Amino acid sequence: MQVNDLGFVASLLFVLVPAVFLLILYIQTASKSKES
Repeated sequence: MQVNDLGFVASLLFVLVPAVFLLILYIQTASKSKES
């Protein structure tokens, strides 16, 4: 099964974007809970 570069980049973004988004949300909530 040969995967072209576009499909590889698309699947990589499809995984990375939500992961980074969740990570940012987690860091924000963690820093907020530390302050209060």
